[in-house]
This record gives sequence, C-alpha cells and structure tokens, in this order.
Amino acid sequence: MNLFFYHNRSVKTPVVFGIILLMWTISAQAQTFSKQNVKLYDYFNTFFIQEIPVKVNGLPLKADSVYGLEKVKLTLHHKRISDLKIQLQAPNGTTVWLTNRNGGLEGKDYIETCFRQYGKDGLVNTGKPPFTGEYIPDGQITYLNNGSDPNGEWKLLVEDLKSGEEGFLDSIEITFSDKPAFMRQKKYCSLENPGQCSCGIKGCELLPDLVVVPYFTQKQYQEFAFDDQVYPGQLKISVAIGNIGMGPLEVSPDTLLTGGCCTIDSSKTKTDKRYQLLQKIYSKSGSSFTSRTQKTGTIYFENKPGHQHYHVDDWIEMRLIKIIKGKRKLMCKGSKVSYCLFTTGMLYEGNQSSLINGKVFGSHMLNYGLGNYYACSLAKQGISVGGYDYYGLMYEGQYLQLPKGFKNGNYILEIEIDPEHKYVESNVRNNTFSMSIKIEKQN
Repeated sequence: MNLFFYHNRSVKTPVVFGIILLMWTISAQAQTFSKQNVKLYDYFNTFFIQEIPVKVNGLPLKADSVYGLEKVKLTLHHKRISDLKIQLQAPNGTTVWLTNRNGGLEGKDYIETCFRQYGKDGLVNTGKPPFTGEYIPDGQITYLNNGSDPNGEWKLLVEDLKSGEEGFLDSIEITFSDKPAFMRQKKYCSLENPGQCSCGIKGCELLPDLVVVPYFTQKQYQEFAFDDQVYPGQLKISVAIGNIGMGPLEVSPDTLLTGGCCTIDSSKTKTDKRYQLLQKIYSKSGSSFTSRTQKTGTIYFENKPGHQHYHVDDWIEMRLIKIIKGKRKLMCKGSKVSYCLFTTGMLYEGNQSSLINGKVFGSHMLNYGLGNYYACSLAKQGISVGGYDYYGLMYEGQYLQLPKGFKNGNYILEIEIDPEHKYVESNVRNNTFSMSIKIEKQN
C-alpha cells in the first residue's frame, strides 16, 4: 500500500514520522500475554517436564534493554510447592529459573507471585508461602532480554520432583514493556565491551575469588531427627557460592579430548562420560581481552530428577567439627558435592545477602556482571563477577548424614569450596566458611 496516495508531496515527511511514531508508541506500551487453567501433573518416577505454552505476538523484534520482558506473574495451587521446579523459556530456547523447590517442607501455593529482576519483597528463596508480592526469582530474568525476537511461543516449564501431590495453575502472565529487566551496573563491563572493564591491583589478569555467601547458609538449614520418616538424621543446608573477584569463573571441556563435543551449546547432550575441564582465565590488554586456559577438574551428566544436566565434580565439601580441649576433631564429613555452575543470582547492595566478611558487595564492584552463564551447558559453565550459584536445602545432596548415635551439642559447620584446590583464584584463603550450629534431635 502507498502510504502517501492521498497526500501531496509537501506533507510526506510529517506523515511518515507520524506513522512511525504511532507504531512505536503502540509497540512500546506494556503488553501482557497469559495462559489459564492448566492441571499440573504429579511426579512420574522419571524425568518429565510439563510444558505450558504462552503465545506472544505483536512485539518489537528484539527484547533488550530498551524494550523487553519486565515481569512474570503466576498463581498456582499445590499442597507441597517444595516439589516444584518452575522455569521460563523464551522462543529461542534461553531458559531461566523462576523458583526451584522453595517453600520449605509444608509450604503451599504461589498466589499472585510476581517475579521481577529487583523485586521489592526480596529473594524468593528466602520468602514465605504463598509468596504474594514481588520477588527476585532464582534465576536472572535479564538473560531473556538478550536481543532475540520475543515473538513466538514462550513456555512455562514445570517439573514435579516428588510423588504424592498434584496441582493446578490458575494463570501465568508475562509482561513486556519499555521497563525491561536489566542488570544495574555502574559501568557496562562485558566480554563484548572490554574497554569499560578494569585491571586489578596486582595486574590485568582477571581472576575469580570464590566465597560462600553467609546469608543463605545462616538462614536456611534444618536438622531432622534420627527417627524422621523421610530424612532420618539429615542436616539439610543451603549454600550459595559467590564470585567477588575481578574476573569470572569460566570452565569448558577440553575439546581435544572430547572429539569436538562442545563446539555449540550442548546443554541437552546426554552422556555417561566424564570430561576434563579447562578453566578460561581472562586478561585485559589495552581495550581488548586475551585469555589462557588451565587444566582443572571434571564434568559429568547428572541424571537425578531436577537436574538432567552437567555437574562439575567435587565442588564443595561440608563438615561438622567439634572443639575438644582447644583442638579440632572431625565428627562428620559429607561426600564432595557436585554442582552445575551458573549465575543464579547477583549480589546487590540493597539485599542482605550482599554482606560478606564484613564488606558489602554489589553493583559498585569493579567488572560487576562480567561473564554470562545462564545454563548448565556442557559447552560452558561459570559464575559472573558479583554473581552467585545458589543450591537450596531441598536440592539433592545438600545435606550431611549424621551417623547413628550422633550426640547432641554444639558444633562448627564448615563448607569448603574446591576442596581439592583445582581451580585458579586470586585468593584461596577465604574458600572455607564456618559457623556455630547446635544439634539437638539425635538422641
């Protein structure tokens, strides 16, 4: 159609401008897309993800920092929401966690639960059911505003990880606007924009510095009695591994040994093999990055429910220590726990979790946000600068098994990152976290 058919030459320019402005105004308005009334299935005793499609159309062709996904709101009924892992997937396949096994042992329902990048009611993994309000999700919504086309089929992915309860999704709403979820940074330092990144005091090799984020472990642990019917003698513990260094932690398989397995994002590849990992270490050279690799640990496919992705071996070790006559005695030690390494959350100075060893970390950090790691891919995993990788107390393996006859009393809980010292960091002296803990249900 000729847009100027009814206009003379003198008014062509304002008509074109007016039409473009009108089209932009319409597309820039907040638009919400939804799906209602879906039965949620119980655990099938096998790996199964229920996909709930939400059709999206009529949006600009790029979701980014100008216009993109702003928030996600859901209402669902379930008598034991700690069974549920809930994710949101974009049409291009990018997937982020909304909430993963939160709510404790007896929590019920998500009612008008709104997920935003900086939800005013805090982190969903420290909230209380039914989570009515605005929460920071277990993943980073900003990863969905990555310049891809938001038009198409979005999916709410619901995985039930324990049998005994069905549920019902009343509604899922996803809202796009000119106030998209995006990470707040003082300087936009990224692997694509090295010019805004800084060198460290000791040079321009940008090393990670891994620490346990105290807030999560101090607030989220639970002891079960020796005769508990479900978790006898278990001490369940939440752990978040933060990166407060100048550079990201990034690992990938050694493709020379794996036969080129990982030249693309192979997060859905399944194999029983263990692959040798290489840590990629970045250096800033002028206005660009160079890198070197260091042989480190191994990675394997974890097929337990709730996982079905790749885990890095021997990532943390948990211990209980007793001080007897001024000397340490190891009372209980767990198996080394493997983790999938990706940035589930960011340290932000407005959150209580940002206080580590007496110092507040957040968006003022040098190189904050450097490195994008949003999936448990075989091709690449890592933790961004200022990011953390959170494992809740209801996740598999997140416990110490207290021996039969274990005595009640006061102990010290220790959690050590990289207990075999395979990974390169700027500081390994802060890899072990400890806190006092009282055991009182074992005899």
